Amino acid sequence: MLSRLPFLLPGLVALISGIGIGAMEGHELNSGFVGLSVLGLALIMLATYYFNEYFDYEGDVINRRFIKFSGGSRALPDAMVPRKTARIAGWSTVGVLATIAATYLVLYFEDYPLLLPMALFGAFCGIFYSHPPFQWAYHGIGEILIGGCYGVLALVSGYYIASGELDLRMVVVGIPASITIFCVIVANEFPDYDADKAVNKRNLVVRLGLKKASAMYAIAMLLVYPSMLVTMLVHLEPNVIFAGIPVLVLTLAAAVDTLKGGYLKTDSQTRISGITLLTNLISSSAFILVFWSWKV
Repeated sequence: MLSRLPFLLPGLVALISGIGIGAMEGHELNSGFVGLSVLGLALIMLATYYFNEYFDYEGDVINRRFIKFSGGSRALPDAMVPRKTARIAGWSTVGVLATIAATYLVLYFEDYPLLLPMALFGAFCGIFYSHPPFQWAYHGIGEILIGGCYGVLALVSGYYIASGELDLRMVVVGIPASITIFCVIVANEFPDYDADKAVNKRNLVVRLGLKKASAMYAIAMLLVYPSMLVTMLVHLEPNVIFAGIPVLVLTLAAAVDTLKGGYLKTDSQTRISGITLLTNLISSSAFILVFWSWKV
């Protein structure tokens, strides 16, 4: 429960989508390197979640408006495990991650040297999302950093893992996933607003206030489908118009629900968060179908 395993999906789906696109283009995959990379990303995210559980403890304890997508795992405030367990788990995960990194340096660094700075940047953003001294989530930039890491960075890294090449097209392909994971975090901050404000966790929703933040969320969601269409400018086939239709429907539904005041109602908050998470997963994986149909 403390690991919140379903929330590994956004980053992993973006990474695997990048790998899948590379495979669709005919690049031969190194299965050992692919497996090591997927495991490494999963460990970075787990460390992020463990430290987030530990350092968000005070806010989670007083939070009474959380939904199943927000307010942490509830393992610590509900006394399922001691609080220190989360911190121990975080640093233990970092230790395992260091072992994975050492294996990569020995076996794969020569052929894939650029993965190191990308992985280090992702780990830096994730681990210090809640961990001092940076605590990105408390200063209004955590949503942006995680959006970049779970979207563009993960997808670009995945394509690099498959091909050994940095391809600027993948930056454009990863933008919809970045926007939607940004929106996932913002949507999950709506029900946590009062608790976050009480402990001075000055994320974007606390800084902007609920009404302005809801408008920001709606605008961002409405930009997702157009950002998918922009990929046609980097020589992708128009099939993306049709592959993105589920994203268009979901983003319209979430934006309308939010603008009608759904960000204030528990049942609507749950629905909005769920739709946003689903949109994120589709906005990454849909491009595998686009590349496949392009090649066929």
